[in-house]
Amino acid sequence: MSIYHYWGKSRRGETDGGDDYHLLCWHSLDVAAVGYWMVINNIYFIDHYLKKLGIQDKEQAAQFFAWILCWHDIGKFAHSFQQLSWFISAAVVLADWTGSASRYFPRTAEKMPVDTYWQQALAKAQTAITLFPSAANVSAFTGIETLFPFIQHPTPLQQKALELDINVDGAQLFILEDVTGAGKTEAALILAHRLMAAGKAQGLYFGLPTMATANAMFERMANTWLALYQPDSRPSLILAHSARRLMDRFNQSIWSVTLSGTEEPDEAQPYSQGCAAWFADSNKKALLAEVGVGTLDQAMMAVMPFKHNNLRLLGLSNKILLADEIHACDAWMSRILEGLIERQASNGNATILLSATLSQQQRDKLVAAFSRGVRRSVQAPLLGHDDYPWLTQVTQTELISQRVDTRKEVERCVDIGWLHSEEACLERIGEAVEKGNCIAWIRNSVDDAIRIYRQLQLSKVVATENLLLFHSRFAFHDRQRIESQTLNLFGKQSGAQRAGKVIIATQVIEQSLDIDCDEMISDLAPVDLLIQRAGRLQRHIRDRNGLVKKSGQDERETPVLRILAPEWDDAPRENWLSSAMRNSAYVYPDHGRMWLTQRILREQGTIRMPQSARLLIESVYGEDVNMPVGFAKTEQLQEGKFYCDRAFAGQMLLNFAPGYCAEISDSLPEKMSTRLAEESVTLWLAKIVDSVVTPYASGEHAWEMSVLRVRQSWWNKHKDEFEKLDGEPLRKWCAQQHQDKDFATVIVVTDFAACGYSANEGLIGMMGE
Repeated sequence: MSIYHYWGKSRRGETDGGDDYHLLCWHSLDVAAVGYWMVINNIYFIDHYLKKLGIQDKEQAAQFFAWILCWHDIGKFAHSFQQLSWFISAAVVLADWTGSASRYFPRTAEKMPVDTYWQQALAKAQTAITLFPSAANVSAFTGIETLFPFIQHPTPLQQKALELDINVDGAQLFILEDVTGAGKTEAALILAHRLMAAGKAQGLYFGLPTMATANAMFERMANTWLALYQPDSRPSLILAHSARRLMDRFNQSIWSVTLSGTEEPDEAQPYSQGCAAWFADSNKKALLAEVGVGTLDQAMMAVMPFKHNNLRLLGLSNKILLADEIHACDAWMSRILEGLIERQASNGNATILLSATLSQQQRDKLVAAFSRGVRRSVQAPLLGHDDYPWLTQVTQTELISQRVDTRKEVERCVDIGWLHSEEACLERIGEAVEKGNCIAWIRNSVDDAIRIYRQLQLSKVVATENLLLFHSRFAFHDRQRIESQTLNLFGKQSGAQRAGKVIIATQVIEQSLDIDCDEMISDLAPVDLLIQRAGRLQRHIRDRNGLVKKSGQDERETPVLRILAPEWDDAPRENWLSSAMRNSAYVYPDHGRMWLTQRILREQGTIRMPQSARLLIESVYGEDVNMPVGFAKTEQLQEGKFYCDRAFAGQMLLNFAPGYCAEISDSLPEKMSTRLAEESVTLWLAKIVDSVVTPYASGEHAWEMSVLRVRQSWWNKHKDEFEKLDGEPLRKWCAQQHQDKDFATVIVVTDFAACGYSANEGLIGMMGE
């Protein structure tokens, strides 16, 4: 960088002598010189004030003041400094936190010469910085067996990841679109390791859409991540989300519990090669660990005006960002993700995006975000319906877009069946149970799920012990238990125990659980979600008795996704969906897209993957689709909301150009969120035992395991249906749990259904009567 490239002032019509412009370096020295003589001449008693700082010598004081003034325009001096100021400010925060630790710097009131204390502080700080875990050395990439020794034959996508030319300068963007079972996760990690081994990154962060999917990915990464680094290194694998304390495996992986960076691992501890406690004591520092797995939100907060976002930026620097299931992002999250991709690109970092399939519009916006980051003009190609699976690689100079082959084993054909009444759905469940099949009904709303669960109990179609209910209104304690039951009955390794089992669930089983049902019913939902749900139907190869087969053909009946939907109408009215499925109409307000989903699935009759993936998505989300006149008003509202959400999300993004300063954001709202969703309320469940308030759950982290969250509107409607802790008991509880009594809500539960909460049905309110 040349100091002569920057102007400090220009003539702007001034008639004073001199050139047309004044170099910034000379302007800085001009100001410094003025400050120097201000001290020498004690202008406005400035020398007097500097003496109060302890600088008695006037010449020394003048030089000190001039040195400070010399840097007064450093933010304008170089764009590079403006960008690096974020990382420098993060380093200041870490130094401040460490220097404030009385463990290393005991409180001292003794008076002594400054030089004496400075030498003492240096010695103490040398010990204090052992708190920071040392950097790990990346291992060489020698092939797919480095990370995945069990893979004998790479999938086509994994082979592409092995062959791509990554030896280009600067940032890179990879978009991997492929079907379930194509090995997207492994392909992404192969790419990441190759990039790291080539010196293009030191670590990675894997962002998932939910805490449940993050937990599942953490389990998978626990068997792989150490191979990214040399054996003599001691890297950390962090789980980054707000409920990580409730995951036992992560808690057991934490080493150095006394926060001493020099402790040796406890070899008797099963996961001692896990995570340094220094990273684990705060989500603000979590991204500083070499390898992170968590919600995508934790990374998104780096590009929003959250407190200590600079630490998150520092954590993502020199790291590869991997983001999974990005097709699930709504307009708000998509815009935030684009801002994150742009920031990653501007810092020269790589981003790897994974998705089942994306619309043309989604792909265009992702590529455009990367282009803004590298300050180049790159456009995504227009893809046809046959262009799937697909791999996109974008660099600073070119875009490489190519088809990926598909293995026969992952090609799927799921027939579509239509049901138009809940009675017909219940009959289908009875037929499945009679044949010994396991079946799931995925409902769009919790209330609908609970109501059908009760109907099945009363009908005796299925024995109570063979019936399971799973939705979002369970406390963590019960939710974990139900997840385990679900995996036991419907998971990959399930066998004879799956026969005749029924699960009534909501969207909670769409992504996070690897379940495999013989039959499935789903409420009508947007096409991408139906594709996701169909992926839980006959997911693994089994024999006619439901036992997993290593190879060969599935011996069960042809898979059929039966969809509960309104009767088909070529010219639907505005109330087409709400008149038949009121709760679904509320959950998915874009009724035109729901109608388009039903139309294309009626026309196709099957979901053929990967052949029809692009056709199905573009037929619903494409910019050129024809919407019925009856949805004109709804479509205008939804389109307006889409652009409004994106606009507001854009306002939440930081403007990094000015550097770390007050101008980084147009506005700082009181409440910020990485997701645009209805306000929710946190509820704690408690029992009264011998007049003592105790948590609903037992064991470690009992109060955290007794928590659930519900929509604010639902709670406002039903809160009077529950007995709540109040008065002095609530005040004492809040004091013990460090909660604000003006906002804390503690529900008292009993063994009676009338209390409004049930271990088998969740939070139900008056439905319990």
